[in-house]
Amino acid sequence: MSFSKAEYQKEDFLADMPPVPEGEFCVFGTVYAHPEHADALEAVYAETTRLAASEPGCIYYCICRDSDDPTVFHFFERYAGRLAFEEHNAQPIIRKLIHDQLFKGVKAKFVEAIKPASP
Repeated sequence: MSFSKAEYQKEDFLADMPPVPEGEFCVFGTVYAHPEHADALEAVYAETTRLAASEPGCIYYCICRDSDDPTVFHFFERYAGRLAFEEHNAQPIIRKLIHDQLFKGVKAKFVEAIKPASP
């Protein structure tokens, strides 16, 4: 699919990113925190993880802090479609995260999940 190779890396990860797929998709990648904000970023991600559990269209949401470099966070998210992804990113906590510039960069990729094999 065309979005399987789409990558973005921006300080504001919502600007200039490739088109978000319409149907179900996954997005995975890495967030690079400013060292002085890494603990605050982890606290924000703990709250976004809690909120994502009840978001319609958010199928899976996982963020991990790298054990070798505590300023690096890895994420894997799965959405029912573009609208669910946009609604997630429109939440006040996400907008504040971007505004407060707790991170210095994001690298991410959209991919299509492999469907289960038929019996």
